[in-house]
Amino acid sequence: MRRLTVRRWGMLVAMATVAAVGIAAPAGAHDAARPRPPAVAGPESAALFERRPEFDYAPPRPGTYELPVLQPAADGSVLDATGTPRRLRDVLKGKIALVSFIYTRCGDATGCPLATATLHDIVHASARDPDLAGNLRLVSLSFDPARDTPRALAAYAAPLRADPGAGGKSEWTFLTTASERTLAPILAGYGQVVRQNQAPDGASDGTFAHVLRVYLIDRAGQVRNIYDVSFLDPRLIVADVKTLLLEEHGAGRR
Repeated sequence: MRRLTVRRWGMLVAMATVAAVGIAAPAGAHDAARPRPPAVAGPESAALFERRPEFDYAPPRPGTYELPVLQPAADGSVLDATGTPRRLRDVLKGKIALVSFIYTRCGDATGCPLATATLHDIVHASARDPDLAGNLRLVSLSFDPARDTPRALAAYAAPLRADPGAGGKSEWTFLTTASERTLAPILAGYGQVVRQNQAPDGASDGTFAHVLRVYLIDRAGQVRNIYDVSFLDPRLIVADVKTLLLEEHGAGRR
């Protein structure tokens, strides 16, 4: 699988901003049916991705370890890329979720572009893995509501919507909020640190200091892992997702 590099992602977003403003990302549907047990529970999970120099280790075998509950997943009022008001808990409902906090103009190669490129790798790999496609939902939530309007998010998401590949991919939902006041309790609930940078005159310069975090949330709405830049390895993320699937069916710790 060809990896979407941070540079290539930035180019795609820039092209989409010019050519695709106003294209809305569809909201993720909720699945009511109980999923089947995962068909792939061994080292094959990691084979979806090439081994990389920055993650030069063998990931754990799914189901051979446990992921403790870290905290409840926070709720809040959000807007999807069509501008439709939703509750975050409803977006997450029914599937295992990966939640990434971003802002679309981020220029830090180890920040939002890296998180987006990693989620893109996973959603693309899910076209070859029905367990991921049927059970995993990806969510990117902006912490810059003043600039990341639903229209801006739709343009940001457009390259992903146009990306060729097989069907059956995991859902990827892009969200923002109506205001910073609405956003604040969500950030606080997840412990996501974000601070506006200031220009010499003391005014905001439009950029943010933030710590990269991606949250793994189980179907019961509990945070089960938190990935930072040192552990944002798609092989590990997939192993964790499959570990949660095995846990649901009582097949873990073999």
